[in-house]
Amino acid sequence: MAVAKTLRAIAYNATPEKPVKADGYEAILETVRKQISLENAESLSAVIADEKAAQTVRRLIENYISEQQLHLPGYDMNQLADRLYGDMAGFGFLDKYIYDTEIEEINGNSWNDIELITAEGVHKISEHFATPQRAVDMIRKMARLGGLILDNTSPAVDSYLTRGIRISAMIPPLVDMDVGAVFSLRRQRLSRVSAQQLVDWGTATHDMLDFLALCANHGISIGFAGKTGSGKTTDISYVLGSIDHNQRIFTIEETRELDLVEHDHNGKVKNRVIHTRTRNSGIEEADIDANDLLRKALRFHPDVIVPAEMRGAEAMIAQEAARTGHTVITSLHANSARMAYKRILSMCQMSDTKISTQILLSMIVEAFPIMVFKKQLPDGTRRIMEIIEATGVENGEVQAASLFRYVFSQESGGQHIRVGVISDVLANNLLENGADHQQVQRYQTLDAELASLPSDERRRNL
Repeated sequence: MAVAKTLRAIAYNATPEKPVKADGYEAILETVRKQISLENAESLSAVIADEKAAQTVRRLIENYISEQQLHLPGYDMNQLADRLYGDMAGFGFLDKYIYDTEIEEINGNSWNDIELITAEGVHKISEHFATPQRAVDMIRKMARLGGLILDNTSPAVDSYLTRGIRISAMIPPLVDMDVGAVFSLRRQRLSRVSAQQLVDWGTATHDMLDFLALCANHGISIGFAGKTGSGKTTDISYVLGSIDHNQRIFTIEETRELDLVEHDHNGKVKNRVIHTRTRNSGIEEADIDANDLLRKALRFHPDVIVPAEMRGAEAMIAQEAARTGHTVITSLHANSARMAYKRILSMCQMSDTKISTQILLSMIVEAFPIMVFKKQLPDGTRRIMEIIEATGVENGEVQAASLFRYVFSQESGGQHIRVGVISDVLANNLLENGADHQQVQRYQTLDAELASLPSDERRRNL
């Protein structure tokens, strides 16, 4: 590889004749960095994604340490080389956490306050950056991997390290100089999940997942509401994985979190998927946002459109698409399933529409009759808390029936219960779009003993 050859040439041509005396790790790091990269620090960051180039850089570091007889108390040569490589070409002490699949998020509250988030909760670690400036330098390198520049004129960024790992970061002047950098690295699970996995995790029941798959496959658009980190994308991934291979799926994301393309044993693609990403270049005329991609999606004749997360005016196009023959599967931030409709309303109004609030809210209900609310509980588990069917708008309020709910009780702690039936309107829409009559009928009736109880009593006893 050209970069690797260049680095090798730089390293050996730059090796001094006399051993370099360096006291302490920081001095050693600066010495080795200068001698190997000279004025080519950008090339070092470029080798992160290339395994062969990374091996070359690692060997250059080892050779330099050996030739210059550099030593650090408590480290043998391999350990010192590992640490130097991590700081020069990797992400330093963060490397082992970034690629640990058990860690969901890495948060930096400052240069010396780093915490990990796993399924078991939040844990602060003793490791940290050497200085506030070192934290800024590392976060800048991470941002460059996503094609963005983080500097004084653009001190905040939402980018990605690699496919499936997002980074949000701020540096001075948005934060104090003595803080260095504030950042969040969040892992997105690109691997597909099965219904059984979601059931085993306690996310939902088979009955709930079957219902969502039935809707998604037969023209019923679905919204997934919840806070950041509640697991909405995981549920969307399952629902989209249940889509019939004959239906064409068009996804729109900021960074790739969905992985929907399926192959047979010969490597041939089995389904019909187009994955797209927005582009935030920092140059307004060159940016491509979700609004742009939603408009382009309509020209590719998709059956299912997936604006993975709605945040603004693109919601207007999404609801129009959902009301004109497309199935739309999306997510948004909201505190409940019912509040999600008001949230979509506020996003649609960002498009400067002249449609009245009452009519627009009715259009949104028509577009997204099914809304799912997902939540991460205090113990770290993630649950679908409720699935509702919106049926209309009266006096500015969304009318909806709860179909499934996660119910807490002293005896069981909590469990998912089916508490309602779908409307005749939804049932007819499913049937008109080719759903099996028995599958639809399954959600038009409740268990006889359960159905005989008043709704309040039903929830108390479940």
